[in-house]
Amino acid sequence: MSRARQAIAVIVGICASALGSRSAPAAPPGKTAPKPAAKPAPPPPPLAPLAILPSIARVKVTSHGSAVSVVEEVNLPRGEWRGETLRFHVAFGAPGPRAIDAHLVALGDGELEPEDDDKGEPLAVERVARRPPSAHPLLGRETMAGVVVTLPGDVLAKAFTKGNMATLRIRTLADATEPDATGASSVVVRLGASRGTPLTLGRITASAAAPAPAIVRAEAKLCGPEADPHPLAVGIVPRPAESDPQQQPTIAPVLSVRHASDDLCVRLWHAPATKAP
Repeated sequence: MSRARQAIAVIVGICASALGSRSAPAAPPGKTAPKPAAKPAPPPPPLAPLAILPSIARVKVTSHGSAVSVVEEVNLPRGEWRGETLRFHVAFGAPGPRAIDAHLVALGDGELEPEDDDKGEPLAVERVARRPPSAHPLLGRETMAGVVVTLPGDVLAKAFTKGNMATLRIRTLADATEPDATGASSVVVRLGASRGTPLTLGRITASAAAPAPAIVRAEAKLCGPEADPHPLAVGIVPRPAESDPQQQPTIAPVLSVRHASDDLCVRLWHAPATKAP
């Protein structure tokens, strides 16, 4: 009886081996068996709420003749910040920029804007097709192309030691548009929102740098589907010798009614170019 049982066990083992070989055939000679598909990477963790409330201290538009530069200075108070690295999405304005850079400038107690000659610390920028999940929205819509600016925690901490406030300075250079029927060139500056609140807009200035003729008139308005079209005050540097008879009443940008979808549309008129004798 024991010999019969042993024979049956041998036969069962042979059958199991045959079935196993059919369900998982060996790879042909010279080829390796395919690897199982890799599991998709887990989604990144959601961003923690931004611990500070930014505001736009100044928008500075400078005409260079064939090009125009735009400097946006975004103030960052320390708030409840606890030392973490911050990444911000900054969308491109229109026309799209030739170049873009970013610096972090420290502000002293009571200061609202940094000095123009204070260069600050250069920051890394990375071009993106839209806002990535790892970056906080700052300027422009989240679906727009732009850059991600990274503020390392140690760099931000150093800037806050001067007065618990720092300015993120975003500088772009773009081709100037052709003058319209009234002789004005134009540029669209991206504004934005943080934590669902539109960023407060401070001052707007306009100037010209050689070889561009001086600016004699400037106009700024909020633009967008919900924008209040009331003209905003623009400081022209240097101030024109004569007042503009076509100038409409303006309000300070900080008093404007803002919406998250607003952009800033700026138009510039230059003095007539002087002809060489």
